Amino acid sequence: MKLSLEAYLRLKAAIEELVERAEEGAVIIVEGRRDVESLRRLGVRGKIITSSNHSNSEIVDLVGCREVIIMTDWDRRGEKLKDDLVAKFSSWGVVPDVEIRRRIFSIIGKEVTEVEDLADFVFKLGRLA
Repeated sequence: MKLSLEAYLRLKAAIEELVERAEEGAVIIVEGRRDVESLRRLGVRGKIITSSNHSNSEIVDLVGCREVIIMTDWDRRGEKLKDDLVAKFSSWGVVPDVEIRRRIFSIIGKEVTEVEDLADFVFKLGRLA
């Protein structure tokens, strides 16, 4: 678990942006309950929808015209779900944010590939920093 100070600061900034955007009303989509718990531990408040409990069409209906951030895992299944959701939202004229996800996992993708492990990773890094 080696991360440069610059990378740690970029990771922290991306998570802070996720927290702020959720507070401003953005809806976050994750894969499962443990992902929700991890984001809550990181301070993310607001609406988080799990894809494991809803079809993609139901998710689009639940989000409506609100801003949406996709935070699926950084694996084959998460990538497919992200792509499917982007296509579904785009067909309704909504452009979901996948940039925060990309920034977070581009920094830690070799260490952590699942949202559910994100909080533990960040807290361990914080103790080492």
